[in-house]
Amino acid sequence: MKTKITQKGTEAKGEAAPASRRLSFLIAIAFLSMVFPNQTQAQQNKDFLLSKNQFRVGLGATYSKTVDFQYSPTTFQSVRTNVQLGYSNRLKKGIFFTNLNVFLGSLTPVSGPDLDFYIQETDIHGSETAELNQLALSQLGFNLEIGYLHKLSKPVTPKTTLYLGGSLEENFTFTPGFLNIGTINYGSLNAKARLDYLLWNGKPLSFGLSVPLVSLVTRMPYHNSPNIPGRSGLAGFFMDNNHIETLNHFQDFRFSVKYHWLVSKKFTTDIAYQALWVHYYKPEHLTQAGSQLTLGFTF
Repeated sequence: MKTKITQKGTEAKGEAAPASRRLSFLIAIAFLSMVFPNQTQAQQNKDFLLSKNQFRVGLGATYSKTVDFQYSPTTFQSVRTNVQLGYSNRLKKGIFFTNLNVFLGSLTPVSGPDLDFYIQETDIHGSETAELNQLALSQLGFNLEIGYLHKLSKPVTPKTTLYLGGSLEENFTFTPGFLNIGTINYGSLNAKARLDYLLWNGKPLSFGLSVPLVSLVTRMPYHNSPNIPGRSGLAGFFMDNNHIETLNHFQDFRFSVKYHWLVSKKFTTDIAYQALWVHYYKPEHLTQAGSQLTLGFTF
């Protein structure tokens, strides 16, 4: 009995050993089939993302809140549509880039009554009439930025690449009508930083930071006044109202994260998030904070 049991156990072990080897072999093949395509795809991703000239088209939306004490302590909210155009030229030791962001949106009070006003008219017979209207605040404009990021020769880690540089930026916002709530224009010299982290799939996760060093800020000069008497709205906005400000008086901080979620040999699509915070103190404090989400196509 013992001999038979021993023989059966030996036979079972003999049959299990080839099965175990076959299973190990299949696992090894499956592992290699996953590893090598990923390495090939990662190499393709790297080749495209490091190409010399790239153009980007983006479409997104920005949600922001504005508190403008020049007109009212009421908080306004805005949803803007953004269309972005970009170009980048990857040099040996850095990246030259230019970005254009065109936006359009409307401002509405977060709480409280709507922006109602009355238009009073008197006819030739001296009869007065008053018409109730709701004020619609819309903002349209563009943001143009040209800059350069220099690649540091020594990376922080093997998977990270750090860029430091700067940019020249011009922001123009126009509000049709006679109330320019949240309207501020500026040209600034920015300090910028970018950190690329290479993920396991060969796609970089890019972090960006932008801070203004010196800015030329333009804002409507008169409290509750549409423009300088006798001049148009644009003339009143740009004449005798330019102030050179440093970081302690004008802040425009932006933090961004971008992920390339689909990459081929010729193009890539990305999703980008940006947090914005703007503050200025003349002639009354203005604060804006918002978040922007953009889908981009690079080729």
